[in-house]
Amino acid sequence: MASSAQRTGLIAPVLLSCGLAGAAVCTFTFPAVEGLGTKVRLPVFHGAMTWVNLAAFTMLAVAAATYLITTRGRLYRFAEALRWISVPLWVVGSVLGYLAAMNTWDFSGSSASPMEVAMADPRLTAQFWIMLAGLAVIALGFLIDDERWLAGIDIGFVGFTWAVLMRAILGPGRALHPDSPVMNSDEIGIKLLFFGIVISLGIAALAGVVMVARRRSASDADGAAGIERAAVPADT
Repeated sequence: MASSAQRTGLIAPVLLSCGLAGAAVCTFTFPAVEGLGTKVRLPVFHGAMTWVNLAAFTMLAVAAATYLITTRGRLYRFAEALRWISVPLWVVGSVLGYLAAMNTWDFSGSSASPMEVAMADPRLTAQFWIMLAGLAVIALGFLIDDERWLAGIDIGFVGFTWAVLMRAILGPGRALHPDSPVMNSDEIGIKLLFFGIVISLGIAALAGVVMVARRRSASDADGAAGIERAAVPADT
């Protein structure tokens, strides 16, 4: 019979699986729309993932700032796990965003190639720069051991992310990125499916964060135990 600790450890993997399954069901249930047909599912899923990603980035900044104030190691482990989940998630979302643009945007009004036009769009450009910054933050995690410095870098990265996004959304030069087909819809069912994807992906992402944080905490505990054993003189 599984112990209480083993049963508790299964909660996060189960929630991860359920969240991914729920997101898939809501996505493939999303109705076809005039013009795009079922192709609309890709940008809708990408939009939902972006919402979850931005929430994860914001949580990363809050967790990192709270750690700097309290210096509690558990908070840093949570921030570290958020970093390891949110940045790869943004990389995947950026790829999906590019694929969504290639498959759903109308490039017929331009003589330039679709890739050239898409990459000139402020929102896709913002996604690209945020992806590069996120990968740089991950790389710095391998090069810097000081947790306070890394927490400060996390906060700076999230500030950069929001600044770049707001400039892309509110600034001049918007190209082909359409308004949200969900928020502009009067169909309650469409909104429910979209938020179903958001909630499901949010549950999956949070479960992933918990799993990574647990693994890191266990690794730290094993390392500390090893150091303690090594410090005890052997019996002669």
